[in-house]
This record gives sequence, structure tokens and C-alpha cells, in this order.
Amino acid sequence: MTRKILASVAVALCVAVAAWEREGAVAAQGSVAGQGARGGRGPAPRPPEPPSAMVNPYRITENWPLFGDIRSGAAIGIIPDGKGGTWLHHRSEPPILHIDASGNITKRFGDKMFVQAHGFCQDRDGNFWAGDSGPFQDNPNTIGRGFQMFKFSPEGKVLLTLGKAGVSRAGQDTFIGPTARAIAPNGDIVLADGHWPRPTTAQQDGDRIVRITKEGKFVSEFGKLGSGPGEFMGPHALAFDSQGRLFVADRSNNRVQIFGRDMNFIDDWRHFGRPSGVAILKDDTLIVADSESSRPIGGPPQAPEGGGNAVRNPGWRRGIRIGSAKDGSLRYFIPGTEPEGMAADELGNIFAGLTSGCDTSASGGCLQKWGEEIVDSGVP
Repeated sequence: MTRKILASVAVALCVAVAAWEREGAVAAQGSVAGQGARGGRGPAPRPPEPPSAMVNPYRITENWPLFGDIRSGAAIGIIPDGKGGTWLHHRSEPPILHIDASGNITKRFGDKMFVQAHGFCQDRDGNFWAGDSGPFQDNPNTIGRGFQMFKFSPEGKVLLTLGKAGVSRAGQDTFIGPTARAIAPNGDIVLADGHWPRPTTAQQDGDRIVRITKEGKFVSEFGKLGSGPGEFMGPHALAFDSQGRLFVADRSNNRVQIFGRDMNFIDDWRHFGRPSGVAILKDDTLIVADSESSRPIGGPPQAPEGGGNAVRNPGWRRGIRIGSAKDGSLRYFIPGTEPEGMAADELGNIFAGLTSGCDTSASGGCLQKWGEEIVDSGVP
């Protein structure tokens, strides 16, 4: 990422500051109950948060994008186009949009195909892979739908359908609830499978990482439900760094797990908060979205905070943490936003997707675009 910062804060302070900036998160929990349902807009205003000691060189672009007659739905899948615009997979109709740098919608497709948009990537041939994690609770209106993945041409033609509609099961041709996907160094598609919360009719274990070819052929799977190294609890986002290492947002375990090319466990990092979204740039800048810390969220009984609607990762602030995939250091923190969707481009833009609080966002909807400003940290 090209930096326009005149002076920066020493990286050595980062981990200590990360702990300090958690202060005030629990105090803000009182507004959680009125935020609205997951996957929809939250009408309740949030009280102002205390300031963070970490530098924030990013500012939101107000009134961007321009949705016009399209209702802005929960923004989950985001693929920057490299020109200041982005492709968006959101929970509304039409579900897949292209938005140019000016905020105008130039393409749209996928109408009435998704129960719950979840996970979005573009392969080396320009085709899009869009997931449907199915409902998060028991819902008679969605019986026989969801838990699938679709491959689209750049023009929006359906090229391939994977999974069985309405079937939530970990198999070679079925998914528990696909949440994310990324393109491996060899061109394979790697996907995260196992959303929490999930309906009672879904498989209640089996959380995993799956690898398939670009033709949709099953290659391998890795992991199981748990909290140990190489185990997962609601893997929610994926990204590869410059070394080909896979970073997994193991959300319900409140950590980012790192794996080598053969899925050998390398490390887990917990100082980036409770990760909902992960993006890595060419210079290994690591960007992590935290949309759930210090708020009640449904989860499995094996979760660190227990099952039910427990407060997750208590004491941590929600927002965007920016650091390095090379050494795990932290650089910046963007407060005042709670994105689940996450992406970034090499132009210095961060795209954040909200699942609640859309009505009060300065962007005018669920998708936010953050850009860097010149900031003087005061360091000579």
C-alpha cells in the first residue's frame, strides 16, 4: 500500500496500545440490544466511543456509493476493481453489483438466487464465486434453499452451482454454510465452511477449510470444530499473503490462524480482535475487521465464552485494525465502524461492509469506503 503519512508511530508500541484501546468497549454494550437483527439495518444510535491512542489516518467517503432505487443490504462480499471502485455481494436485490470509483452502479446480477449472501472472490479468469451460507436460525421460509456456492461469468451468467440447496452438511458435494473464499497461489479456490450461528437443522460440527479446483472439483478438506491449532469455530474470512500463507479469520475462537502452503499450522494471533473480515495487500499490509467484540452473539457451547447469546470477546473494541502479515505488528485502528465485509486495494482504499447501523453510516448505506489522509503524528 502506498503510504501518504508524513510521520508514523513506532511499531514497538503497537501491541501495548492494542490492549489499551480496548478500554471503553464494555461501556458501549448498552446500545447493542437496539442495533437490529444481523444481516439488516440497525435503527438505534450508538453512543460516542472514547478515543483510541492508535493513529487513524483514514477518513470515510461520505454519500458513497449511490444506490439509487436499490436498497442497501448487509454488505458481505467485496472485491475492489483496482480503479477505486468495487464489486459488491450484499443481502438485497439485485445481490451482485459493480460500483465505480464515483459511486455509480454499472452492473447488477444474481436476482433472487441467495438466502444469505456470504463470501465472494474473483478467480484468475475473471469469474466470480459467490456463496450462500443459508439462514442463521430456523426459518421455514428458506427450506430447500441456501448452503450453496455459485460461479458467475464477468457478465453474470451462472457457470457452475456447487452444494445441494437446503442441505447443510460437511461433504465433498455439500457445505455446512460457506462463508468465505480466496484464490490459492495455484489457482484453486479455498473456502471457509461453517457459519455461527446456524439453524438447528444444520450440521452442528464439521467446521473446516475446503479446497476445490476452478472447475469445481473437490480436492481436500482440513480441520474440524474446536479451539486447538488447525481447528475452527466459524471460519469467516480468508486471505493469502505474499508467501502463500493462508490467514483464516477463526471468528468464534477470537483469533486469526496462519497456515503454510500444506495447511501446516504456523501461528494464531489474537491481538487483531474478533475477526470477521481479513484482507492482505501486496506489501503484506494486514487489515482485519472486527464487527462482534463486546456484543452478544449466538455461538456453540464449545466457544470460549460458552454457548447461547453470550457477549463475545469482551473488553475489545469493534473497528478495523491495520498491521503487518509479516510480523503481526499493529499500526492503525479505525474506530466508529463495525464491518463484517472487508477488502482493500493498492490505491490506499479500505472497503468496509456493515450488517447493521447502515442508516446512520456517513456513507449512506451498508458499504463504506475509507481513504488515507495526510496525518502528522507529532513525531519529529
